[in-house]
Amino acid sequence: MATGPFMDVSDLSVDRLYELYMAIARSDHAFRMLAMYGTASPPAGHCVFRPLSRETFTQRVLHYDTLEGGLIGRSLRQRLARQAFAYGIDSFDRVAARRAA
Repeated sequence: MATGPFMDVSDLSVDRLYELYMAIARSDHAFRMLAMYGTASPPAGHCVFRPLSRETFTQRVLHYDTLEGGLIGRSLRQRLARQAFAYGIDSFDRVAARRAA
């Protein structure tokens, strides 16, 4: 199942959204590290990977779903879909495989 900018991810569970978020966060962090430091190691304490915990992400998504009649929650899901497309995350099966690894 491809995730592109126009895919409707509104029916995904919060757990599946979190898996997608983590895959995006890992890709984004790797991209930023490469852009900032190239192949060199960053200085100690710089660019530590600190994604949201599952609990915090869940609380935010559930809260966003209550704002503006759900528009904020839909906006979050659309942004995740666009970011997944931009980082080449094209399958939720792949996301789950990366998480298991």
